[in-house]
Amino acid sequence: MKDVGILFNTLDHLWQNYLHCRAFFPCVTRESVGTKTVRTAPYYIAQGCDMTLEFGKPLSAEAIDRINEIGHWISQNFVIRLCAVLESFGVISERVSIDPKLDGARHVDIVRRLKNCFTHSSGRFDPENAKHRKALQLMRDHLGISIENCATWPLAIDTVLDPLLRGCKTYAGKRLGSA
Repeated sequence: MKDVGILFNTLDHLWQNYLHCRAFFPCVTRESVGTKTVRTAPYYIAQGCDMTLEFGKPLSAEAIDRINEIGHWISQNFVIRLCAVLESFGVISERVSIDPKLDGARHVDIVRRLKNCFTHSSGRFDPENAKHRKALQLMRDHLGISIENCATWPLAIDTVLDPLLRGCKTYAGKRLGSA
């Protein structure tokens, strides 16, 4: 088993890389159609990633959709990498099941399920897929997010990804015996 300090440093590095990537691809609202600059979201600014993005021509609705699609893809990749790090440190694997008695177990379960949904499909939410619906229900039940009329995976950094990361760190610390 690997050192929990190294695991936490790895997770912190992953988080910092994610924050900086997303700061360059923030969620852009339709109110920005026709503008040439977009300031990154307040969450990223509070994390030290204060950026103003300047575009060569005014933003179209299509350009905004593309920016948001890339941001969502980056968020999905954060979840995939988070799960991969947990696996590489032996916190979970095909042979190491999640211990439901440990704090953060539900967070780890959600991350594992999301990783499987993202990597074993197009990455788009499919309301007809039972595994997708189950993951979404767990997110609602454990993270307290609304899933009413959900058409895409809800991956907001402040209400989903940050709590998932914190829960995974808590679980990993308990699992590896240092928290």
